[in-house]
Amino acid sequence: MAKRTSRSSSTIADAVAEEIKAERLDSLSGPDSPEGRALGAAVGANVARYRTERHLELEALAERSGIRRPLLRALENGQAVPSLRAIWHLATALEVPFGALLANTMLSRAGDPDFRVQRARRGHVISSADGRFLSRPLFLEGDPRTPEVYELTLMPGCLEEATPHAPRTFEHLTVVRGRLVVRSGSATTELGPGDALFFRADLPHSYENPGSEPTTAQLVMTYGR
Repeated sequence: MAKRTSRSSSTIADAVAEEIKAERLDSLSGPDSPEGRALGAAVGANVARYRTERHLELEALAERSGIRRPLLRALENGQAVPSLRAIWHLATALEVPFGALLANTMLSRAGDPDFRVQRARRGHVISSADGRFLSRPLFLEGDPRTPEVYELTLMPGCLEEATPHAPRTFEHLTVVRGRLVVRSGSATTELGPGDALFFRADLPHSYENPGSEPTTAQLVMTYGR
């Protein structure tokens, strides 16, 4: 009887694992690598902590985020790797800054927080599921003195559509190289190197690289109180 129970439990676990692997169209499908799994475990622990603090059942968070309950449970248990879009969905659903879900990761560690250098080729890059939209956090998570700053890279032809963030969330974006089309609600503009844009991010918005070369931009997030 014990052996049959063990096999049954193993079968269920294998089925859940296969379901997670098969959900490539779901937003919970980031790059599977040692770094990605470590990031996923930390993000999952943060999601569980904030969900508990807000007295949210898993079902309620699933409904708010659009991510299915089995996948959320796998994430909280450190068994799933979140994509960039999934982290955004979860931050919005939990009404916390994006950076709050990166606490206790490699992104939040620094030897001297009062004089922190991040070299151009260092720092964990968070990627979209297809690898065409990249976000590199440039801030020290957990330090209230630092603004939430990201370096965005869009491959040629990339279109990244974002759902609305929490109310009173704003983005200040400056293009470093390439071209970038930004849409927020009914407003649209095309930016070039040196151009900057401040816009509401609590509306549906998107970023598009219409050119044939990669586009790089820096993004500063601000949140309403």
